[in-house]
Amino acid sequence: MTYIVVGGSSGLGRALAERFAAAGCELIIVSRDIRDTAPLAAHLAIKYEVKVSPVAMEMNSSPLSLDAIDEALDDHSPLKGLLMPIGINSDDDVVGLGAATLLRISRINYLSPCQLINHYLPALEQSSGVIVGFSSVATARGRGKNAAYAAAKSALESYFESLAHHTADTGLSCQHYILGYLDTNLAFAQDLPFPKASPERVADVVYARRFSSGRQFCPRPWYIPYRVVQLLPWSIFKRLAF
Repeated sequence: MTYIVVGGSSGLGRALAERFAAAGCELIIVSRDIRDTAPLAAHLAIKYEVKVSPVAMEMNSSPLSLDAIDEALDDHSPLKGLLMPIGINSDDDVVGLGAATLLRISRINYLSPCQLINHYLPALEQSSGVIVGFSSVATARGRGKNAAYAAAKSALESYFESLAHHTADTGLSCQHYILGYLDTNLAFAQDLPFPKASPERVADVVYARRFSSGRQFCPRPWYIPYRVVQLLPWSIFKRLAF
């Protein structure tokens, strides 16, 4: 069976591609730059003796064209899963940011994942497959920083809940992970208040739970600070800078 990994050339996406290829799954790895994706696809295909196809796609495009993925699927076994470890934020992401940045953040974090889900949902329902999305602990509560990013990821969480409700009796697995800090290049040299999680460990969790449904924090201890932030009185929360 074939899994589409969107954002699969680095970080968590790369770890997911490695984990699923190691289990013998065929892959379509999607990223913005084929120069990153093609070498990874060739490496995984040789190492694990599975069919891996690289696809270049810009998630910020409007409208989003999925033709290249569809063409790659024609040469693969039936689609079993859609894994979407994609997301982008910006240092300029504060309330009042410019329209171009606002649209880019919204498309990549919310609108394009929803379009992918809608497009591949019929095939995944037919195969009793799995759709996996990822958001962030930044969704715990709106704040001045990362405003558009948190709003888009919150919208994605809501869409996944709607998806789970819509497909409850179809056999489709619908998973949504709320991620804490990951040990990737995005966290490099940052002074973070909590330990970073290994992308490989998260990939192991996703693979082990691939046919279950529901929302989960990863790593699980992040549930505690997430809930603490949600429960803080406004008089305290408004004074925090984080």
